[in-house]
Amino acid sequence: MRVLQIGGGSMGTRRMRDLHKLAHGADPITIRLLDARADRRAAAEERFGVPGVATLDEALAFEPDAFVVSTPPHLHQEFVRTALALGKHVFCEADIWPFDPTAVERAEADHPGLIAAPSATLRFQPVIREVARIVAEELGTLHAFGYVLSVDAPGWHPGEGTEYYARHRPTAPAREMTAFELIALHGVFGPAATVSGLVQERGALGTDIEDTFSLQYRTESGAAGQLTVLMAPPQVARRGWAAGNNGFVYFDLLTGVVDRQLPATNLDDSRKICDWGETLESVYLDEISTFISAIDGAAQWPFSYRESALVCGTLAAAELSMLTGNVERVRADLVPAEVPDAYVQLSGAG
Repeated sequence: MRVLQIGGGSMGTRRMRDLHKLAHGADPITIRLLDARADRRAAAEERFGVPGVATLDEALAFEPDAFVVSTPPHLHQEFVRTALALGKHVFCEADIWPFDPTAVERAEADHPGLIAAPSATLRFQPVIREVARIVAEELGTLHAFGYVLSVDAPGWHPGEGTEYYARHRPTAPAREMTAFELIALHGVFGPAATVSGLVQERGALGTDIEDTFSLQYRTESGAAGQLTVLMAPPQVARRGWAAGNNGFVYFDLLTGVVDRQLPATNLDDSRKICDWGETLESVYLDEISTFISAIDGAAQWPFSYRESALVCGTLAAAELSMLTGNVERVRADLVPAEVPDAYVQLSGAG
């Protein structure tokens, strides 16, 4: 299998490392890197033995079977569109602006067996998987849940300069990570149906970028959900809770601890499922390995572009809600604006 890695930054390097680990399996993988930066091409060659090219024409001469897209978010669609037009399998990092799911489904119909895989990293994380099991099997009818992510933005990828996409308002950490965390929350608790949002700059980072996203929403099954994403506090956190007919479950992704307080089923315990630092890289390996296995027909990808459109539509509805003051209906065709306050049509209140 020939895999074209597009982008050799932080995530691209991680994907190359994991593809390199898989390269000597039963189905050998040959990797090429497409990146305009000579230093990144040189680093890939030195570290992984991966040759690099600077242009898409050079990359296509490699005749790849699959694309792995690890560019900044605003460039994702260009490469996903190219892959699908050529009938190539494609994996793409998490989106703020999703690719049209109808176009994906057309490409899948035109090219039977085609795998179009939007990233779903947290769905491979052991704590998230255990909480999903508890919600499905032990919690009973879900009533409500809450989750908070706090990112120490100044300490996020400190080696990157101003070219790094997270230094810019359209793709700032709090905005991008709201969509990223929603992928996991939708998987565990179900998609959002309606949402109200508070989006603002509360910190003292001096960036003029929204650093606080707070969503209050109702799932399609009727449960109440809360998501807060922060990038100004100097504390990193990733934890949540859920309540149902049988009690509560509490979980912390960073400590790896899951607490069950389910008196209706006589379950009351605290278990360490994993260590975040020790399992983080294995989660990424599991994710890209599943993509390769899906191409081989040995696995099923757990997240579709139609689901991705709903995740991005939830982000967009929350931002729109901040402007309209209304509870907004989540729609797959509601796409996030360039920046959180640039919605032209303030309609569609739910």
